[in-house]
Amino acid sequence: MSTSNPANHIHHTSPAYVPFVRTEKPASNGWDAPESLLSNTDSAAYPMHALPGLVGQAVREVVEIVKCPAALAANSALSVLSVAGQGVANVQPMRSLPPSPTSLYLLTIGESGERKTTADQFFSKVLGQWGYQKRQEMEGELIRARSELSAWEREMEGIKQAIQQASRKNDNTLDLRERLIQMEASKPQAVYAPAMIFEDSTPESIAYDLAHKWPSAGVLSGEAGMVFGGHGMKADNITKNLATLNKLWGGEALTISRRGEGGSFEARDVRLSMGLAVQPAVIQDFYAQNGQQARGSGFSARFLTAWPSSTQGYRNLKLEEANQQHPQAQLALFYGRLHELLERQLIHVKTGNLAKLPTLNLSHAALECWVSYFNSVETELRAGGEMEHFRDIASKSADNAARLAGLFHLFNGGDVLDTIQADTMEAAAVLASWHLYEARRFFNELAVPNDLSNAIKLDAWLINYCQTQQISEIGRRDIQRLAPNRVRQGTDLDKALSELEQANRIRQHTEGRKVFIEINPALLQGATWH
Repeated sequence: MSTSNPANHIHHTSPAYVPFVRTEKPASNGWDAPESLLSNTDSAAYPMHALPGLVGQAVREVVEIVKCPAALAANSALSVLSVAGQGVANVQPMRSLPPSPTSLYLLTIGESGERKTTADQFFSKVLGQWGYQKRQEMEGELIRARSELSAWEREMEGIKQAIQQASRKNDNTLDLRERLIQMEASKPQAVYAPAMIFEDSTPESIAYDLAHKWPSAGVLSGEAGMVFGGHGMKADNITKNLATLNKLWGGEALTISRRGEGGSFEARDVRLSMGLAVQPAVIQDFYAQNGQQARGSGFSARFLTAWPSSTQGYRNLKLEEANQQHPQAQLALFYGRLHELLERQLIHVKTGNLAKLPTLNLSHAALECWVSYFNSVETELRAGGEMEHFRDIASKSADNAARLAGLFHLFNGGDVLDTIQADTMEAAAVLASWHLYEARRFFNELAVPNDLSNAIKLDAWLINYCQTQQISEIGRRDIQRLAPNRVRQGTDLDKALSELEQANRIRQHTEGRKVFIEINPALLQGATWH
C-alpha cells in the first residue's frame, strides 16, 4: 500500500457493510417475508500483509500449525508483544499531548473450539519461561530479601511488645518510640522476580500487584471471566473497576482506597496489557447488562476487537502434518526478539526507570500518515458517516494505531532513539482500521441496544414455544406469564413486540379484551398447525 494516500486506510480496510434496512417484500399468505433483526455481515479478511517482519512471519506459522482464524493468532501475538514492549518505551504522535504507553487491550470473540488457548500457548509460553528463568537466577537475592524482611518484622514486633509492657508499668517509652520510628524508616525493600501474567484477578488486585510486585504485566485469558463475567463487574463494582482498567490502559496514576489488609495504595508508573478471548453469549450478556457504562466510560473504545469467521469444519489435516514435527523457525526468531525486549524491560524495572521510559517519535512521513488516518476516522464521525453511531468506539483508534506502530518499531529492531518510519505507521493504521470496523460490526450485531436485545430474546422464545406447543399464536397474557423475565412486562414488552412487528415477524390482533400475537408462518419452518 502506498504511503502517499494514508487517509484512505479506513476505506480500503473496511469490510463490506450493509446496515439493516427494512424493505417491502412480496406478500405470502397475507404475510410479508420476515426480516432479520440483525445485519449479519461477515468479517473482512484479516490484513496479514500489515503485520510487519517477525510478527507477521510468526503469526503465519501459528495459523499454519493450529489452523485457527488469522485474527485470533494475531491478537495472541500482539498481546504478548504488548506485555514485553510496554516496559521498554512510550510513543508520542502529538507533541502537545503527553506520551502514551505502548500497552494494548485486545479482544477476540469466538465460540469454544476455535483453538484460542492453543494459539495463546505458542506465543505466551515465552513469558512464563522467561519469568521462571529469572526467578532461578534471582533465587539467592530473593532468599536474602525474605530473610531480611522476616528479621525486621520480628524486631519490630519486639519493640512494640516492649512499648506495651513499659506502658503497663508507667515507664518512659520515649527511647522505644524513637527506635520504632527508626525501624519504620529502615524497612527492607521487598525484591520480586518477574510475574507478568494474570489470568483471573480482579482489577483492584491487579493494580495492587502492579504497585507492589512487578509493574508491568498482562491479563491473558481464554475465558475473560474477570472482565466480562466475574463478580468484579457486578452492578455495585463495575463503575469503579472500569475506571481502574481505563486508567491502567492510559498509564495514569491510580489511587485505590480500601480498608483491611494492605490498606489504601497508589499504583504509579505501571503498565497493563490485556489479551482476552470470550464467547459470544458471554460478551452479549455483559453488554446487555452493562453496555451503557462500558461504552459511556470509554472502556469499549480502548479494545482492538476481532470477531473472525470460524474455521471449524475446514481444518482438515494432511498425513504429513500429523506425521512430522513442524520446524517452527519463525517462532524461534519471535521468541528470541521477545527475550531481548524483556531483558530491556527488566533493566528499566530494576533501576526504577519505568517512570522515565524513552519516548518513540514519528518521522515526518510517519506523522503525515498518522494525521491522515486520524482525519479519515474523524470525517466518518459526521452525520451520514460510517462511524456516525460509533463515535465513542472510534475515539481511540488513532491512539491504538500509534501504539501498534511503536511496538512494531521496537520488535523489528528499531532503536528507542530512532523515529518510527512511514511504512511502520501505515501498517499500524491498516490494522487499527480493520479492528475499528470489526468493533462496529460487533456493536451492530452482537452487543446491540437493550431494546433490540429484548426483541431478539422474545423472538427466539416465541418461535421455540410455538413450535413446541404446535401453535401459531399466543396470548399476550401467556407471554407475560411464561416469557423471559426481561420482556414480560410493561414498556419492555411493548417495545419488543413493536420491533418484531416492524420486521414482519409477528402481528397482533384483538379478540374481545384479549390480545393475541401471531407468528409469521415462515418462522415456524413450514408447520401446518393452527
